[in-house]
Amino acid sequence: MKHTLTALLTLAALAACNPSQQQGSQANSASAASQAQGGQANQDDKAPLKPHDIQGEKVTVQTARGEAVVPKNPQNVAVYDLGALDTLTALGVPVGATVDKSMLPYLQGAFGKAKHVGTLFEPNYEALGAFKPQLIIIGSRTSKAAQQLNELAPTIDMTADTKNLHTSAEERMDAYAQIFGKQAEADKLKADINKAFDEAREAAKGKGKGLVLIVSGGKLSAQSPNSRLGGWLHQDIGLEPVDATMKEGSHGMPISFEYIKEKNPDWLFVLDRSAAIGEEGKAAKDVLDNPLVAESTAWKKGQVVYLDSSAYLAAGGAHQLQTVAKQAAEAFKKAK
Repeated sequence: MKHTLTALLTLAALAACNPSQQQGSQANSASAASQAQGGQANQDDKAPLKPHDIQGEKVTVQTARGEAVVPKNPQNVAVYDLGALDTLTALGVPVGATVDKSMLPYLQGAFGKAKHVGTLFEPNYEALGAFKPQLIIIGSRTSKAAQQLNELAPTIDMTADTKNLHTSAEERMDAYAQIFGKQAEADKLKADINKAFDEAREAAKGKGKGLVLIVSGGKLSAQSPNSRLGGWLHQDIGLEPVDATMKEGSHGMPISFEYIKEKNPDWLFVLDRSAAIGEEGKAAKDVLDNPLVAESTAWKKGQVVYLDSSAYLAAGGAHQLQTVAKQAAEAFKKAK
């Protein structure tokens, strides 16, 4: 008994002095702190931006972070969001600076005329400072840099509400119309978009259920009825989702080929993310050319629609919304 007690005391003393255990405890503490900081960072991503003392004429517009006061008809405009660049180009607003490159052909004209000031995730502050912006427009991919960008010039976060993409996009158009005096142009754009959605909605009636997929790096993820890619199709156009209860993460719900066979959608709407961002890899069409997918109604009837890459890169843009609505309408009209 005496020897046993001595051994236990010795082990306890060694454990108390064990540096690896101490390091493990410190690591756990650091991890908890990191998570807390991460939570704060996420909150900061949507925190209101410090207002500027704007000289001259100004307007108040609604943004993703609430109301913001900005200069009216600013001359030097920098844009870090492709959906915003899409809409501003459609409105006829000249954009003086934007990101270094775009994979969207219809925006190449705007890119060719603008100065290049970094990427969506990493603004080039030196180039941007030299441009001397009077207004900076950002979206979700640049939200972490919002506070720093706002130190240079009035910055507005125009991230679209992905759960209500169509409505949110129209609100953004109206905000731009206020800033740049383009209400007539905005009203025409909204009318054109609504017409495209009305045609798609009518064509979708009685055409069954659908599933929206992102294919990236050979892997599949399903998009819920509340997502950026699934919301407009299920909610605005009215295609019934094949799985209304799916759980979705930030990039969709990972699924297998078996899932597609099991749910058996009448329609597959597919976004090839790898192709959209210029990443090498197997094309979405080749990934889905699978015996299990081939058993689905969508595949058998040829009801697989490969969405324009703007749906991923420029969600909420005026041109983007019309493009995907027309894609959907054409597909539904051809259905037997």
